[in-house]
Amino acid sequence: MTATFAAGVIGCGRMGAFPSPSVREYGPACFLPSAHAEAMQMADGVDLVALCDPDAERLARAGEHYGAQRRYKDARALLEAGAPDVLGVATRTLGRADIILDAIASGTRALHVEKPLCNSMAELERLGPVLEREDVFVTLGAVRRHFAVYQHALAQAQSGQYGRLLFAHAEFGARTLYWSHPHSVDLLLFAGGGARVEAVQARLGSVEREGSTITNDPLVLEASVWFDTGFSGHITRMPGTDWRLACETSQLAVVANGSSIWRSGRPKIADDRSSTNPAGANPYHEPERLDFAPPAKPEGALAPIRQLIACLRGDAQAIAANAAVKRDIVTGQRVLFAMVQSHLEGGRPVALDDVDRALAIEGRTGGAPA
Repeated sequence: MTATFAAGVIGCGRMGAFPSPSVREYGPACFLPSAHAEAMQMADGVDLVALCDPDAERLARAGEHYGAQRRYKDARALLEAGAPDVLGVATRTLGRADIILDAIASGTRALHVEKPLCNSMAELERLGPVLEREDVFVTLGAVRRHFAVYQHALAQAQSGQYGRLLFAHAEFGARTLYWSHPHSVDLLLFAGGGARVEAVQARLGSVEREGSTITNDPLVLEASVWFDTGFSGHITRMPGTDWRLACETSQLAVVANGSSIWRSGRPKIADDRSSTNPAGANPYHEPERLDFAPPAKPEGALAPIRQLIACLRGDAQAIAANAAVKRDIVTGQRVLFAMVQSHLEGGRPVALDDVDRALAIEGRTGGAPA
């Protein structure tokens, strides 16, 4: 008989329990279900048993909606009453690191955590060794890497038929560091394929500081991540929600938040690499839409949670995939800190080890932290 895993969700707001109606109405199908509790309830072999939120009214509403009998206003109370096998952490970022560490210390082995991971370098140094544990499995709310359309585009870019993959662009418009760009950074690391980050360079908008703490959530004007393989990733303010992968002869783009994949450029590298326009090739690079059949089963937050459940079942392939995810979660958080460090130093390239160990980011907008 297949084991059933007990699940809980801490944080019953927009990402935890009740997603924005606009996501359902306008978002591509790959983003549904988007709420942790909804995905837990849909996952095979998972029983959503516990919810937590300090807001009593919101907790009661979520409990009734999802039929969870165990309801708590405090995360530690939930864990002390019986740590679930898999836990969704959909709180604000402040305090999130302690929840993760407390959950793992209490016996939880699989966590789906909203982004960003934490607020300070000190917290990251505490989290890093725990995420490295082979018996702990973690996914992040930067979920695009788990969607088939993004995986298919990257596989095409890495196939060699367009030459080497040279760089990637994340184009999500004029967005702030903590609220939006964990998504961008995760996509750049996903395309980087585990290569070591050599340097990070960034220019931000207005930065508000109290000592080593950045209190606001600054706008990212531009940023670059340089890898030791020669690959690079870039974040721009180009309007849209597109991810572009540039190879030697073609560009592939996942456009409109995963709605479709487009290619422009020559379909293959010419035998004569000195030729810029081999016989029969269109020199004007007219774009074409690539054939892609979306998967029949839902993705959204359910896709990373499926990976976590497979890890708990001992699936070797899922465990290996999650090891790469955990590596990029920690590296991605370091990159966010390095972007701030680069800006504070006039936009110079900085290595991940160059970041001030006292640096912290609250990411407040309108008084509320990210």
